[in-house]
Amino acid sequence: MRVPDGLRASDPPSLEAIMLRAAQLVALLTFFSAASACGQEPPQATHSYQAFFRISYADLDEWNRQYWEYSVPILTEMQEAGDIQGWSQWEHQTGGEYNIRFTVRTFDWAAIDTFWGEYLARVEAAVPAAEATPYVIQAHYDEIWNIGEAHVPTGVQATHLYESTFRFNFGDEDEWNRMWTEVAGPILEEAMAEGLLAGWVKLDHNTGGPHNSKIVYLFEDWDDIDDLFELLLGQMAERYPDDTAKMFALFRAHDDVIWVPTPPSGGTP
Repeated sequence: MRVPDGLRASDPPSLEAIMLRAAQLVALLTFFSAASACGQEPPQATHSYQAFFRISYADLDEWNRQYWEYSVPILTEMQEAGDIQGWSQWEHQTGGEYNIRFTVRTFDWAAIDTFWGEYLARVEAAVPAAEATPYVIQAHYDEIWNIGEAHVPTGVQATHLYESTFRFNFGDEDEWNRMWTEVAGPILEEAMAEGLLAGWVKLDHNTGGPHNSKIVYLFEDWDDIDDLFELLLGQMAERYPDDTAKMFALFRAHDDVIWVPTPPSGGTP
């Protein structure tokens, strides 16, 4: 079992990208520092809107260029204005059929529609007509999740996002939630204290998709993924054998996907 060497993120592709990344990080640090100086905790998001895209790999560089040039400044301004709590874009690494994962976190349900209306209007106004590329999207779907638990320290810049989705009978939802809080949760907190896990979030289904629970794990090193699950599953079985057996009996379907960040947005699920 190893401890990561430190906080790292993928290298930006250019000097312009480095400057843009730095600007966003300064904005984030300013936001959280101001809240701390006032003795206040930053407001917590309640909903996670996740949009998944299948983009032709031949067009992925252009997609990311426009993301950097047009989307990042708009999203940064909207976050600084308090319209959204946060946002991120991740690219496919392992599993699934989509290669872009775009997420926006909001403070309430109504903010989702408000965000999309303003964001899309501002993007449409910013992107020259000659650069509009809707054809690059081969497939797309959306999910909305209620944020049940969030354990992500401020400033984390993860190099990998591992998401596990589960489907179980809704009649078992209370028991499923109890076991994540009482059985898995304490072990995950221990893993964070050891530096093996950068953060984790438990999401509860709201709208879209075939699953009704999603667990998001943030890692700072690829090698920590196997170590984390060896620790988690081993300790669950050792400490709580009956609950662990029941948990595995509850879900009827399960899927895993691993993502890597598109800078500067790594670190938030």
